[in-house]
Amino acid sequence: MKKWKKWLAAAAALFITLSIGTSVIADDHDDDDDEKHEYYEKHHDEDDDEQWESQQPAIPYQQQTDYWNIWSREPVNNPGKVLPIENPEELLINSGEIEKKIYLIPKDGQLLVSADTIAKILGATSTFYPTSKICLLKKGDLELIVKAGSNAAYENKVKSPMPVNAAAYENSIYLPISVAANALGYRVTWNEAKKAIVLQSL
Repeated sequence: MKKWKKWLAAAAALFITLSIGTSVIADDHDDDDDEKHEYYEKHHDEDDDEQWESQQPAIPYQQQTDYWNIWSREPVNNPGKVLPIENPEELLINSGEIEKKIYLIPKDGQLLVSADTIAKILGATSTFYPTSKICLLKKGDLELIVKAGSNAAYENKVKSPMPVNAAAYENSIYLPISVAANALGYRVTWNEAKKAIVLQSL
């Protein structure tokens, strides 16, 4: 019985010692924080913050630039951009396998191409639904759906904005060449020397 009481007393003493030691350590740590805070207050002037803020140049907001040959998938367009042509006409197009002239329509800073024509050049299929004026372009696992009068494009079932609305002409849907080509895995570039549109596989 006495051994048990001694053991209990020793355990209690140990517990009290540890509690006091932990408290002292915690108090020391808190004192350090207070000292750091006091040092900051003494050596820090609020005017410094205002001076730093006033010295920083404002970052101007820049509207994202949109190009006729790149589909940004953002709801932006710069209709004032210079295009290779000013009026609807035929331009040479080269996909690496096919080189031919195709009919293009300039509209609000974009070059519109027939979905059926671009599909043939890129080895894709084009299905036109005349009643709803919807067109489906498909190449392998890549798919693009557009509707005349809308700037919404469904690329692999994901809705993204086009820079201009698709349009129905000559029993076909015309859409920006950048959208059609890029959705089917191609980059559009312009060869000024040859006056030709070049389609490069991504």
